Amino acid sequence: MYHNASLAHWFLNNQDKKFIPAQVDMDLTNVCNQDCFYCNSKEHREAAPVQLDYRKYIKLLDQIAKWRSHSPNSYGTTHTITYPGGGEPTLLKNYERVIEHTVDLGFLTSLTTNGYGLDKLIKNVDHDKIRKMAWIGVDIDSADQNEYELIRRSASKRSIFPKVMKNISNLVNTGANVDLKILLNEHNTRAQSITRLFQAAHDLGVRMIYFRPVILNGQAFKIYDDTVELMDWLGERMGVKYKLNTNKTLPRNYSKCHQMFQFPVCCADGNVYVCCDNKGNPDFSIGSWLQNDIRDIWLSDRHWEVYNKINTNFCQPCRPNQSNIKIQDILNDPSSIEALYV
Repeated sequence: MYHNASLAHWFLNNQDKKFIPAQVDMDLTNVCNQDCFYCNSKEHREAAPVQLDYRKYIKLLDQIAKWRSHSPNSYGTTHTITYPGGGEPTLLKNYERVIEHTVDLGFLTSLTTNGYGLDKLIKNVDHDKIRKMAWIGVDIDSADQNEYELIRRSASKRSIFPKVMKNISNLVNTGANVDLKILLNEHNTRAQSITRLFQAAHDLGVRMIYFRPVILNGQAFKIYDDTVELMDWLGERMGVKYKLNTNKTLPRNYSKCHQMFQFPVCCADGNVYVCCDNKGNPDFSIGSWLQNDIRDIWLSDRHWEVYNKINTNFCQPCRPNQSNIKIQDILNDPSSIEALYV
């Protein structure tokens, strides 16, 4: 809530200063070893399959770590680096060095992965550093191999499912915060499927299960009450924590995406996008982090052009929705910031 209030305060009072984003997302590669039927990056991956030298990300991280000194007349700071995956991040050669460097710089570090290459992280990075990561979310969608392949469709002849499950188990044994991430869809919401997921979470010893609905054709998959009741019952019975995130579908009170100033997305194609759902779309690019310093193109005329041009009434349900709602609430009633200190 505080970083939302910080951005709203900057909008209202501090635009003479440079607002530094609280979070930066980085896609380490556009290459993937799966072809999930719901993937929103499919066209982007096929158009620009990129594998950069990992040292380019090291340089980018060093720039971000020194943003305040680079832009002394500034407001806010970057505290979080997330690797959400526009492709499969563990396919980047030496990706684990990027993760380690992120932790070493003191950033709150998170990784979303299909789990295929987590063995490299476990083998090559000190486990004390892995334990400092905020979380590692493994997209599995199903605890049954056949159902898993129906949804996630491994590109190799053999399913990667057995290796993924082994990697999760080994990662949990390091003491890391490991979550199972599930996109709910028509293939995995039967009672048997949900039960298997809770059983797998219990057996693996993960921190929790993180459920959210698939977004297809601009619509969120409907989650029925009996599914939620089953989750509640299984969670209590097996001692497994879970979250069900439906924030993407909360009613909007905003027409501008304020989050365009909250977290940029640095993609493997070299572009900095200000929309996490429009990677590869030049309309949402504010410039190249490979050819320029991200700190110099941030809040540029191009950045404001993108922000002013987009009308969110035409956008599909999206990840920043809840933050945008909260930011707009504060913009509508600036005195509501005071509630944070009561």
